Amino acid sequence: MIQSVLFTKEIDKEWLRGQLGNEILIDTRPTLKFEYSPRENIIQQVNADCKQYIITSQNSVKAIQSLSLDGHFFVVGKKTAQKIRELNFKVEIETDYAEELAYQILHGNFDYNWNFFCGNTRRNLLVDELTKYNNNVNEIITYQSFPIEYKVENEYDAYVFFSPLSFQTFMKMNSIPKNSTIFTVGNTTTSEVKTTYPSHKIITATVPLLDVVVNNIKHCINDKK
Repeated sequence: MIQSVLFTKEIDKEWLRGQLGNEILIDTRPTLKFEYSPRENIIQQVNADCKQYIITSQNSVKAIQSLSLDGHFFVVGKKTAQKIRELNFKVEIETDYAEELAYQILHGNFDYNWNFFCGNTRRNLLVDELTKYNNNVNEIITYQSFPIEYKVENEYDAYVFFSPLSFQTFMKMNSIPKNSTIFTVGNTTTSEVKTTYPSHKIITATVPLLDVVVNNIKHCINDKK
């Protein structure tokens, strides 16, 4: 039975209590902190002749929100795409995973030059796939991710992870009990978790959204009542 949950990301506790119930012990302890690149640094790196922009995280959206950019965005993540649209930028393609975005780009009729707004720990897959087929990717680091290492004093019934790096950071000083359930935001994070815990119960969000993760936890709580 799930009576305690650790979220390894800063999330509003009142919202979580409203979703999961006041009887559930909820802790939120981030494993990552972010520092954003200065606006001027980002502008200087943008290829002004290229009107195609790749973006794969909400952190990058935050970093470019004050920029004037003319062109189309190719986006990983529903929330990321939503935030791009809120800035009045045009989203050309929206997918849940980088693999899907690479496939759609390579099978579409697009120019071979790209501006890619990303973090310093971005995955290689998207860039590797595009460059393999003669695309030119101008990588622009919009933010830096730094680990926050800590030792948890308690054991939890459920542990929640939102990225491979977050899980790696948590594991440097902690372990997860065999009888605990691990919830992840998507397949990439689950793959990382399985390298350490192949036999643990892992529940993966079918769509990489916080709401879906929380609903998965809620279903497990309700199933045990």
